[in-house]
Amino acid sequence: MTQYLSSTRYSRTLRRFSGHAYHFINKLGCKQNEQLHFILVHDPKNQNKRFSSSSNHPAMTLHKPLNLLEKSSPQFTLFSKRNKHIHVLSQNKRGYAVFMEINYRETKSSEFNKIRAQFIDVDLNKISVHLDTKEQVKQMIESIKADPTEQFQSITVKKNKQGRYHLLALRKKQRVKKLKNAFIKKYRNQIKDTMIVETKNGYHIYWVVQGGSVSKFVPIQKALAKKFSSDPMITNLSRVMRIPGFFHMKNPQSPFMVRIRQLGRKKPFSQEEIINSLALGPIK
Repeated sequence: MTQYLSSTRYSRTLRRFSGHAYHFINKLGCKQNEQLHFILVHDPKNQNKRFSSSSNHPAMTLHKPLNLLEKSSPQFTLFSKRNKHIHVLSQNKRGYAVFMEINYRETKSSEFNKIRAQFIDVDLNKISVHLDTKEQVKQMIESIKADPTEQFQSITVKKNKQGRYHLLALRKKQRVKKLKNAFIKKYRNQIKDTMIVETKNGYHIYWVVQGGSVSKFVPIQKALAKKFSSDPMITNLSRVMRIPGFFHMKNPQSPFMVRIRQLGRKKPFSQEEIINSLALGPIK
């Protein structure tokens, strides 16, 4: 990574955001004695894949209680299954993204017993659709190319085993930046009290929860995804999310420091407040 970032810029970036991981974890309401569960996934080798802490994708599964966690991300070390110490930033430099399980359970095999947050993943860098015929593909390509506001770096079409076509159009960096600004402007009132983590291609938005019901988590996740047109797959209890203070490395030539844009209000939300303030109901 350092071949793409000058050593001065690299050091400055790390210093500026070194506390973001610890602030993020504390904001989620993690207790000092709670075991935190992490996954390190090699970004360049796993583009366009989604992860949960129970996934079978090649990854490093790590853990550490909050009371032993370093407060500066460059010093982060986590424990492997065999209690080997893993220096996280060194792995991040090698291309490994740093994810954390958001909700709480004591061990990887335990049931979830605490909802730390409701959250969404706003990914603005692509148009991804599945179509049935070549004619539909042609029409979709013509439609997106005809939009004068769009800017694409690539458009690919792949046919799957079921005979359907997957069209993937990746937007240029400048277009993603405009869409990020437009999203914040559009939903300013609805997200003004939330914690917002900025990623390379969008935002992760968290409504930190206290006293939440495990049974309501998935229905609320689905309603939030619909409300904000965000990733509809971010619904499972074992969902892991990128944590701030480390680099997004899917494109090693253009690493992006994931960072906290705003911490949000001090008082946690209740699930009922989220449902009522955003008019998500009824939630079953």
